Amino acid sequence: MRRMKIAMAATAAAVLALTSACAGDPDDVEGEGDGGSVLNMQIGEPRSLIPGGSGESEGFRIIKNVYEGLVYYDAKTGEPENLVAESITTEDNQTWTIKIKEGLKFHNGEPVNAAAFMRSWNRTAYAPNVLPLNGFFSTFAGYEEMNPEQLPEEQWADPEVPEFPPVDVKELSGVTSPDEYTIQVELAAPFASFATMLGYEAFFPVAEECLADTEACEKQPIGNGPFMFEEPYSIENGGTAVAWDEYQGDHAPSIDAVRWHVYLEGDDCWADFLTGDIDVCRPSAADYESAVNDAELAERRIVQDGTSIVVLGFPLYDETYQDVNLRHAISVAIDREGVLNVIGPDRYNPLDSWVPASILGGGQSACGEFCTYDPELATQLLEDAGGWPEGEKLRIWVNDASDNVDIFRAIGDSISQTLGIEYEIVSMDWPDYLAAREAHNLDGPFRDGWGPDYNLNENYLEPIYGNGALKNDNGFENEQYEANIAEAGTASTIEEAVELYQEAERTLAEVFPSAPIFVEQVSYFHTERVSNVIVHPIYSGPGGDAELRDIVINE
Repeated sequence: MRRMKIAMAATAAAVLALTSACAGDPDDVEGEGDGGSVLNMQIGEPRSLIPGGSGESEGFRIIKNVYEGLVYYDAKTGEPENLVAESITTEDNQTWTIKIKEGLKFHNGEPVNAAAFMRSWNRTAYAPNVLPLNGFFSTFAGYEEMNPEQLPEEQWADPEVPEFPPVDVKELSGVTSPDEYTIQVELAAPFASFATMLGYEAFFPVAEECLADTEACEKQPIGNGPFMFEEPYSIENGGTAVAWDEYQGDHAPSIDAVRWHVYLEGDDCWADFLTGDIDVCRPSAADYESAVNDAELAERRIVQDGTSIVVLGFPLYDETYQDVNLRHAISVAIDREGVLNVIGPDRYNPLDSWVPASILGGGQSACGEFCTYDPELATQLLEDAGGWPEGEKLRIWVNDASDNVDIFRAIGDSISQTLGIEYEIVSMDWPDYLAAREAHNLDGPFRDGWGPDYNLNENYLEPIYGNGALKNDNGFENEQYEANIAEAGTASTIEEAVELYQEAERTLAEVFPSAPIFVEQVSYFHTERVSNVIVHPIYSGPGGDAELRDIVINE
């Protein structure tokens, strides 16, 4: 199946324009003038606050609490459970019937019905809207008619924002509504895993008022979830979302509000956590050792296997990186255990596959010897590739959030010491880095990663490495891989699909578009004022994130 690759500069720019918005004050939460019932959380820079427009961790951290979808993933098993959906059924894995619970509404009083989901899905699936989660609808009948080939780049008004020829079809033909609370979905081909996807942001509903004024909705989302903004959110200053007192869903929070505090350009929350101004935080590499050795903090530490991965992506569109021997050499030159000793051994685990073991179908060690540190093999592989271009530095690209620079400097040191290649770290702020990476404007290996949208190995494969996939930042194309993915998509059961996606991962390993480095080990600390801190394996994002629906404020 084809998934459209689109650059996101336009969406990022739209969100950046919101910096003039004022943020809510936690002291203004009704009934709690001292702010004692407000949870204080850190956040980076969201790309969008409307479903379909984010596709990254920071936006989703807000969206998943302000909106909610058809299903919710169990925090222990990762399995989808009906939330807004009353039922999701199929007889052939191609035609799906979704019954929506009646009586639910958005924060503005609009009904959450079939139309609310359909308008959201059509908006995201319509190519000219250039939304990052467009590709999640590539399985739907009618997607192709809404997504013609992009115009040549020289015809784009903005060199980083794709443009398309006129598209008259603006609705998915495969999505119909026989009555107000039923959605009938016809897929282009059978897809046994379809229901598993439906708890992700791409499939959340959107209010009619929101689409009538998306600029206002980006500042102050109109959701259907347990939290709502009474004041606009600010990219620079954050904002407060209060518990919605008319929430009728099955997963209501106990806290009165959450205040998101913004940390940008490499800042982190640890100093504010130590003063009690942030309730849940993970230490950076610089603070890690002192944090884990603090006996008082040990009682308030959460450690569990994570699902977010860190990889070193290779720009396959760059002539320098065409030889797989060079890509293998760089990967084998990375002493993953040694790097962990520098940045904190319990923060990550070495990764030797593209899908972590904590995900259904993952952990098959597909990378093998090429994810194992071996200086002699690395040197031989570099020689087989014809050596490194004389006089050139290896440029490693990262975004400057959190402690990425420190982590990838340690990786660069290992590569340099093993292969004798001089390197430099090139860091950019998140929106610029994201846009440059997606536009294939990087001239060296780059920091990449992925956190799950749902619990299936396919989610780490097709959206990232599929031909034309929504996040194919490497420029990877391979006919055998596409054939593997297509075959898995038509499997009659999820169990069969999992095995076929594993075959696709083995094909991916042969071409080696990226080097798996780490799978994050959730290592969070919380203040004494909160308890029942659950880090959700699916909804957590990179590094994990406290589940706001479950956390309890003790005061």
